[in-house]
Amino acid sequence: MNKKGFTLIELVVYMAMIGIVVLIAGQAFSDSTKFRVRSQNMLKASQEAENVGILFKNDVSQMGAKSSLEETVAGDDDEFSDSHKAILFMNPNVATETMRDSSSYRISPQNPAVGQNLDSLIFRKIRYQDNGKFGAVEEVYWVLFNGVLKRSCKILEKASGVEDAPCAAAGSDHDAVDDLMVEMATNVKKFQVLAAIPSIRSDASGVENQDEQLFPTRGTQAFRMVPRYGENNFNYFNAKNTDSNSVLLSGFTSNFDLKTNTPNENGKLVNQAFAFLKNDASENWAALCAESGNYFSFGKGMEYEISFEMPYPSHDNDKSRLFVPGRDHMAVGFRDVNGNRPDEIDDFLFYPPATSAAGVVPRKMRFTVKDSVKNVCLAFTFASYSPEAFNGTVTIENLRLLQIASSYYQFDENKPYVESSDKQNVKALKLILQVKRGGVSENDAGETGEVSLVVPVPSNGPRN
Repeated sequence: MNKKGFTLIELVVYMAMIGIVVLIAGQAFSDSTKFRVRSQNMLKASQEAENVGILFKNDVSQMGAKSSLEETVAGDDDEFSDSHKAILFMNPNVATETMRDSSSYRISPQNPAVGQNLDSLIFRKIRYQDNGKFGAVEEVYWVLFNGVLKRSCKILEKASGVEDAPCAAAGSDHDAVDDLMVEMATNVKKFQVLAAIPSIRSDASGVENQDEQLFPTRGTQAFRMVPRYGENNFNYFNAKNTDSNSVLLSGFTSNFDLKTNTPNENGKLVNQAFAFLKNDASENWAALCAESGNYFSFGKGMEYEISFEMPYPSHDNDKSRLFVPGRDHMAVGFRDVNGNRPDEIDDFLFYPPATSAAGVVPRKMRFTVKDSVKNVCLAFTFASYSPEAFNGTVTIENLRLLQIASSYYQFDENKPYVESSDKQNVKALKLILQVKRGGVSENDAGETGEVSLVVPVPSNGPRN
């Protein structure tokens, strides 16, 4: 019989081929398993980082909250109160201005000497009861220790009958606070909290970035007003300083025709006065508008505010009380040395106070510009079309032109901390969080999930 089979060489080749196939299949299976594990670790790390970021944002966004609904006299309406705001500031009573801290937070680096991005955040906020009334002032801690991110809190002050939990009681030491720490995330590689650097700060190189007040000059209150007249429809009227920071305006021009008992729509006679510093006795408004300190430039995207008070007339027969909204005109705005209004900034209308209480409320007009505006002066414009209002008086007190420090800011990882005196102007914090998952060996770093988010903190600081 003719018998056929495998030779030894054929068997060896066959086994080698099978071995190669098994090796390739095994490597593919191993790579697939590693990829699946890495993907799972990456998803898990990213999900955990995002979850912690959401909790962090919800918590920190309440930083500095001051107002609470408080009950007044029985039968009266409730009102909002900020009577607990003093305790919400970190260190507002330091004698040295540069060390004064009127913010509601503190960022502490774990090891700044070696540049580690492992921070701890402490901030203060109000805890509210279910009815919106004041419950307690809490000091909240987000602390990173040995790669574990934890949260705890301590009561600084509370209303009667409010429980301490979940915070430590007022006066508790660090051990009591640590005992209530809640684990938020493990294997944290990076926990960095950046404060938004405000546009105005004490360590800025330029004087224009060191103070909010643009007019009058920093540290002063004195100003005067100079009428514009003798051109077009602008008539002379009286502008008298009753104090260094107060100007009484009177002798307004009327556009009302007493013969026909109707407004003179064709006349459009106007009174306009420019606000200047009190260091020059000149009455030439155009020349004064060209002097340094009397004109201003506004940057693109920045926010500014005109602020002044308008006291209620002291005389019972003052005709300004007969001001007719929609017919008579009072406005504040800006003009260049030629008397023209810049297209980027409209005038702001205002009315005289109707009651004595309204006379002590500051008038505030905020604005931004889409494009930069240069060399304009502050001007008040009046036009009367009713029978009697022009016979009244207008007082402008405590006039200010401010740059809003919190309106424009930037984050800089190379400058993570803001000076103490400027922290009150911080209106946002940025969290950069990295969480590691997997990696059991020294050479296996595992997978890292990262979240970067900005948290607005509008209640931080004493203003806004």
